Amino acid sequence: MSDTPGAPLPPPVDPWAGRDGHTFTMGMASIPARTTPAAPDPGPQVVYVERPRRRRWPWVLGVLTALSLACCGVLTAVTAPMREQWPVRAEIGGKVAGLVRDDSAEVRAAANELIAKIHKDQDVRDAAVAKLDEPKGGARPVVLIVATRFILDPGGELDKALDGVGRTALTDRRAYAAGARGGHVRCGNTKDTGSGEPVVACAWTDHGSLGIGLFYGRRSMDDSAALLRRIRDEVLVKG
Repeated sequence: MSDTPGAPLPPPVDPWAGRDGHTFTMGMASIPARTTPAAPDPGPQVVYVERPRRRRWPWVLGVLTALSLACCGVLTAVTAPMREQWPVRAEIGGKVAGLVRDDSAEVRAAANELIAKIHKDQDVRDAAVAKLDEPKGGARPVVLIVATRFILDPGGELDKALDGVGRTALTDRRAYAAGARGGHVRCGNTKDTGSGEPVVACAWTDHGSLGIGLFYGRRSMDDSAALLRRIRDEVLVKG
């Protein structure tokens, strides 16, 4: 056997060298080793967190309730005069505001004729007509005409009523305080349709009634308006 050293042995051969990135290491020699392919980087992940929804219906319901109550309050305030003034009826007794009713046959016949005409021409609940005299006599009578029905526009109805009173158009028209019952009161000067005598015509309207007073005897307009308010308070009955 020869003692001469032979050629060095080749490094072991790794059968996986060069495949799948595999590396085998022996001593200082590095051989590509088999590795598992890395998964692709998915990039930054976006996580959606669902926030709990707020229940909105309680406050919506509260707002609607508040609006409803406000509307009801406004409606109540607006309709209060209507409910106070309607329904109503007229009752003319034997004495009204210190005056005495004339129940003579002639006056009753004329009153009934006018009442029938009012019912024919107007859609009224009831009507009343009377001639009122001072208890001590004298030529200062008051002719009173009252009709009751629901009136949506009292101010407009008042002007129409006064336009048809007397022989001549009303002059010096004035508005007066209507008193506790509310509504409207206006007066003006005119002349009697028959005799031509000067007359103060005053009228009231509200949501339930219309009344006209013809004041003879050269009463002042202020006195006539005050007397009309007293008459109105006594002849109108709620219900």
